[in-house]
Amino acid sequence: MMVVIPVCILMGIAGLILQGLRFSAGPDGNLVTLWPEKGPAMSIQYTVSSLKVNIDKLDHMDKPKVKDLMDDCHVLESLGIETAIVRQGHVLYCTPGANALRLQEAVYRKGGGQSSAMVWNDEGFYFTYTAPQGTAIFAAGDVPFLARGGIRPGTAKGLLHGVLFFMVGLALVLILGFGIYLSRLLSRQILEPLSALRQASAAIRNGNLDEPLQVTAGDELGEACRDFDAMRQELQRSRAERERYEQNRRELIAGISHDLSTPLTLLKGYACGILEGIAATPEKKHHYVELMYRSACTLERLVDSLFLFSKLELGRVPFHTEVVDLQQYFADFLGECAGDYEKRGLDLRLSHTGRGFWVALDRMQFQRVVENLLENSLKYKEGERVAVDIVLTQCGGQAGLAFADHGRGVPDEALPLLFDSFYRTDKARTDVKQGSGLGLAITKQIVEALGGTIKAEATPGGGLTIRMTLPLAKETKNSENDTDH
Repeated sequence: MMVVIPVCILMGIAGLILQGLRFSAGPDGNLVTLWPEKGPAMSIQYTVSSLKVNIDKLDHMDKPKVKDLMDDCHVLESLGIETAIVRQGHVLYCTPGANALRLQEAVYRKGGGQSSAMVWNDEGFYFTYTAPQGTAIFAAGDVPFLARGGIRPGTAKGLLHGVLFFMVGLALVLILGFGIYLSRLLSRQILEPLSALRQASAAIRNGNLDEPLQVTAGDELGEACRDFDAMRQELQRSRAERERYEQNRRELIAGISHDLSTPLTLLKGYACGILEGIAATPEKKHHYVELMYRSACTLERLVDSLFLFSKLELGRVPFHTEVVDLQQYFADFLGECAGDYEKRGLDLRLSHTGRGFWVALDRMQFQRVVENLLENSLKYKEGERVAVDIVLTQCGGQAGLAFADHGRGVPDEALPLLFDSFYRTDKARTDVKQGSGLGLAITKQIVEALGGTIKAEATPGGGLTIRMTLPLAKETKNSENDTDH
């Protein structure tokens, strides 16, 4: 359509112009001489016919009005034809500068002496007509645009024909060239991106979110394609997150089932021992009841940890934050709790670089983080004692906090998995009295809820380092100085 419609319009306009030139202007115009077969020839024939009619009218008048014939005579004279009107030997009109007698003789000679004749050949144009009452008209002259064998083609006519055909041909070439260029440009800028967009949408409909949509166009369609690809990436991330969530949910259910089964089995066994009389003595019954109580406490701790983890994951744990100086916080913490941990085989050391570690904390939840990390160091110590270094640093508007113990550590491949729910480095361990497997998962949820990050690293020389960052906050007048735990 971009090519065919302009070509058809151009051809129609060219035809209209050509035909308009053929029939334009008058008998004394310049353009008509280019097409004598359509211009002057028709004018001569029309004028001769008009003269015949007007001569017949003039012939019946007692006082003829020659001016009624003047217009027709002037038309012939403008084409190079001399005219004369004679009535009963009297010359009523003659072309200025012409001789009526010689004109009459020339016409009779060419017309064979007839009273009415018209000779139109390569020698010229000769015409005479005599009305019944004797009024006659004579016309003779050379017609330069007539030649032997037909109309002599004029130079101007051929030149104008050539110019018109050249312009039409040039316009056709330009239309075809620009049409092809624009069609290719249209295909490259619109059709190809639309095809890529259609293929990408079909891939998404079939569940394939891994195929990227690569469009380099910088126009609005290119922006739409890039937005579509951003939507694909977001869908891909959402699906990966959903799959990860489903995997975590399955692992959570499996972990719950595993960790609940051990204390429940113990409870069932001790209860069965009492019912069947295995615990026959009061001392043995008391021992069984004590074991049942411990198993129930283990179940209670596991359920509490699971409930807290679920609420943290759903964002339903309220956080009451206040601006706290971490340096002062841990100085007070060590002053209050270092002795108890030392009795259990844990040596705490505090170091820092810089001052002013003000962060927004929920004291109760952050204390749970600290206790979880220290209890893990106690659980997995290699000997009778283990040392934990608490290191405070500052970097780029963040407060860095590291708990580096010098225990047995964990394999490198297990470091990214430590914060998964129910993950244990010892896959064969089934005794849940030492922990539920949710401690580090809860720690991660609390740190992230406070706007921080947490990760696990190997301690140089052996051991495990838990490193976290928290955003620094400005010290306020309402910041509490009392950090009693």
